[in-house]
Amino acid sequence: MSEESKDIFIDDVEWGCVHSQYHYECTDPAIVACIVNINNTDIIATELVNSVLNTSWISSLDAGTQRSYKVTAKETAEALVEIFNKVLSGDPLGAEFGEVMVSIGSSRALNQILHHISLPIAELWKPQLKQNEGFDFHTTCTANLINFGEAKFSASINPHGNAIYQADRFITEEKHFRDRVHLINLCHRDAITNLDEEKYGIIASFSINSGNTKKIMDNAIETVKEIKLSNRVSFIYLVGVKC
Repeated sequence: MSEESKDIFIDDVEWGCVHSQYHYECTDPAIVACIVNINNTDIIATELVNSVLNTSWISSLDAGTQRSYKVTAKETAEALVEIFNKVLSGDPLGAEFGEVMVSIGSSRALNQILHHISLPIAELWKPQLKQNEGFDFHTTCTANLINFGEAKFSASINPHGNAIYQADRFITEEKHFRDRVHLINLCHRDAITNLDEEKYGIIASFSINSGNTKKIMDNAIETVKEIKLSNRVSFIYLVGVKC
């Protein structure tokens, strides 16, 4: 299987950013790279607020399962909205805001470019408020594969290596399978079947601080090749977020 590869450039006015697919030499069909250029931090911060306050995913569950998630989702959403509102009030981008921005921004890019379904970020349905261990966000692709996302943000360095190595470590520690108990409530049953058959993808998303975006993306791709990650997963999505 391979994702459809086209020159894609999407001006996402609603989210204040531009999404594009990054093409590279010696293309490996298992590695898909995308770039998010954020043009307006206030707009994306507002959309982050809307995203975490959207509880439609809960209302689609049965009554008992809704009870299991309502309190966790409410507490986490309130904490995240407080962080987002500080940025909207003029505070500088901090690590907490940045990591959620990279997570949800990457999920949005994959939705816009490759038609992935974006699942609620993990903090909304895992039991610990702002203390989750494991993957930060998830999508499902058109092949009904669950993609496990790890996001890294830094205001000074380019943390692409950190995102890739941590995603790789989480796979080794089988943290993706630990999410199954929750994902069964959020995904199509075919996606769960694929996960049980060890068919899934990962997403390594990271902020870009360098002026040379191409170099960072190429380095990220080379890192994935060096650790032979495509031998273990169906797809690797690399998403660089620049603001």
